[in-house]
Amino acid sequence: MAWADVVCDPKLGHVRKKEALECMCLGLRPQDLTECSRMAFVRLALERGVVDAAVSLIELGVADLLCAASNFLGDFAFNSDVGAQAVLDVFPRLERCFRHIFADHCLEHLLVLDAALLLCANIAATCPSGHSQLVPLVRPICLKIIKSPTVSDKLRGNTILLLANLSMTVGPELRALRVADALLELIVERRASASGRSVAESVIIFLHGHEPCQEIDTLMNLNVISQYIVPIMERTIKGHEFRGMYPHLLYSARLFQVLAQCRQYAEALVANPQVIPMLLHVSREPERPLRVESDLEGRRLALEALWSLARLGFWPPPSALEPPGDARHSAGVPPRREDMEEEEEGEEPEQEEPTSLEQESRAFLSKSLPELLGNAHPGIRASAAGLWACVHRREVLEQLVVGQRLETARGLPSGFWRWRVLSNLYPFLGAALVDVPKTNFEFAG
Repeated sequence: MAWADVVCDPKLGHVRKKEALECMCLGLRPQDLTECSRMAFVRLALERGVVDAAVSLIELGVADLLCAASNFLGDFAFNSDVGAQAVLDVFPRLERCFRHIFADHCLEHLLVLDAALLLCANIAATCPSGHSQLVPLVRPICLKIIKSPTVSDKLRGNTILLLANLSMTVGPELRALRVADALLELIVERRASASGRSVAESVIIFLHGHEPCQEIDTLMNLNVISQYIVPIMERTIKGHEFRGMYPHLLYSARLFQVLAQCRQYAEALVANPQVIPMLLHVSREPERPLRVESDLEGRRLALEALWSLARLGFWPPPSALEPPGDARHSAGVPPRREDMEEEEEGEEPEQEEPTSLEQESRAFLSKSLPELLGNAHPGIRASAAGLWACVHRREVLEQLVVGQRLETARGLPSGFWRWRVLSNLYPFLGAALVDVPKTNFEFAG
């Protein structure tokens, strides 16, 4: 904490403070600091007033100080809900300082611009509530940076990362700017390195992946699932770097959730043997503490993806819904005619060995999914209930029939059973009462 004290000390000069900010940036790197240590540092630094002190240095308008302080605040906000919220709280002061940097004509201050964009990207990653403050500030410069042949890969990569974070909430605005066209051109023509492309594929999928379109077809022709979507989720699960950044589960899981809404792209997802096991792994109760609060939303999106795949009939395999082996008979499942004939002839019916996917799916549906129905997070509970209902259609339909008979025989108000009773068990049944996209809640056989 000695470096934080230097930054906060009004008696020390700018050179010492710049050095202290740079040292703290090095110390905050994910590979050098455990999550518990980061949380402790953020708490103690906030108590000392380091965020306010860093913003005051930015307000001086000195280029090297502005870069050092912006880089520090970006690292301070990274993977920390508390840190990001503290920076967002002072963002009106930062906006006044950054406004001229993001002006249309201003690409000459590249180091300052890079630091400011990375700070905005890290705030946007953890605090979606701040997106409305960020969009007016960064709108004039983003496309100019993506298209410029002279900017560094680092600056272009940070800009694309910011757009990916913003696309979670301001998709219509980014579609109107035709952001996907510029990014697709960058990918197809290979005008940038991997770090310079950053998460360009994510932005395009977030904006257009929910329905068949030329943009996503182009990505599919480039093997985006095996070459991008699966690798970024692998790095996310392990907490490893990907193209110069550390992806959050919220954004990686959304790739699967968006594509799973479209039959054509959902079929491409399940054709990759790694996709379903990944989604099952992410959906389960984690063995380690959350990195950030948004990881809960990431798990919900993984469940939503499984739900969409189940609704479209791509998962689970039918055998995963049957009790294993001879347990079928004890569970009340009637024997098949072929099995009875073989038994009468004295032959043992051949039992096919279940595949690993069947075993994983069966374990998830029989153990993990019931546990998720009681999860403390309401979004996870709701998505788990939707998935459960989708793979147990008969039970839900029987319950709906019971309600119809009660309404007819006992005079219950029309729709009372569905909207006021079953919707508490299966929130998607009450979706008609609110404005929810139909594709997420369709309940069809």
